Amino acid sequence: MQVAIIGAGIGGLALAHGLRQAGVGVRLFERDPSARFRKQGYRIHISPVGESALAAVLPAEVRRRVIETATHPGDLVAGFDSSLTKTFEQLYPGAGPATVSAIDRYAFRRALITGLDDVLVFGKQFTSYAEKAGRVEIHFDDGSTETADVLVGADGVRSRVRAQLVPDFEVIDSGIRCLYGKIPLTPGLQVPPDFLRGFCFIAGGDGPGAAFAPVLFRTPPEEYGDYLMAVMTGTQDQLGHPDEELLAMSAEDLWKVVAHNVTDWHPTITDLINAADPTAAFPITLRTCIQVASWETGRVTLLGDAVHPMLPSAGAGANTALWDAARLTEALAGDSLPQYETEMRTHALAAVNESLHNAQRLFGLDLTT
Repeated sequence: MQVAIIGAGIGGLALAHGLRQAGVGVRLFERDPSARFRKQGYRIHISPVGESALAAVLPAEVRRRVIETATHPGDLVAGFDSSLTKTFEQLYPGAGPATVSAIDRYAFRRALITGLDDVLVFGKQFTSYAEKAGRVEIHFDDGSTETADVLVGADGVRSRVRAQLVPDFEVIDSGIRCLYGKIPLTPGLQVPPDFLRGFCFIAGGDGPGAAFAPVLFRTPPEEYGDYLMAVMTGTQDQLGHPDEELLAMSAEDLWKVVAHNVTDWHPTITDLINAADPTAAFPITLRTCIQVASWETGRVTLLGDAVHPMLPSAGAGANTALWDAARLTEALAGDSLPQYETEMRTHALAAVNESLHNAQRLFGLDLTT
């Protein structure tokens, strides 16, 4: 069997490793020219579900690299108001030295690329597919084609594979925008101790909220060291700018929007925001599904955000994609693709529903009506 994967994100890379370990031929095509081309976020939460999936699909060398480059585990999720008064906290038991509970997205992707040089092709934009003579012919925008026995769309929330396979599938704009940033942990920077223990969310009243989470590397990448991820969340009205302005801003101007919205917050927060790297800011539009995509089993299937985009409010998006990769590896190696698609929909819908429930509690969103 030959499998072609469109999209070298976390799910696509994990699936490629799993298939190679299972003796299945694989080729992986990514539209970006390199792993660093596009900013998608900084810190990723890895749950026991994601960690178990990684253990199932990764060869020992890659698994070691993931562990080595992960962050030191945290033990806290907490909420605060804008005066830094704690409103809730949840503690987690101490994790072992090999636990991967959070990881920098770039370091994670770099680790997952290890050993895939001969099957991963950058700069290949998928355009369409056609089923011919019991195989799938895959077309790219440079005019080239590839053929495979199975095509896997792992190309994210705007999946072109899904657009052809399930053209009527609805992806909803939540109305929430995220402005991501990065605060280097330099000597002398005053950071609340809780901010270094785990994910801390600050409710901004009627305005946007913000969250901080530490990235304290076991082994940092060459390009940078430990930092705090900072992200401001709000609607266009709360942030004070419509999309046509917000999404066209430079990184520096985006971070000025964040700084403006915390001017009357606790001075420690404003100091942290002012200490950020202003060139590291970027915006993301949060989109989600309500139902998971469905289609008749054939030679084309989907995983991750391509089939079940969800809000980050449950911390489950990447972990569900990893779960998909592990189950799809088993299915393609054992000729049980219909079973994967059935189980995937059930598992993913639970995560989507949890994210929608949390979004209603955190942001007052009700997207199910």
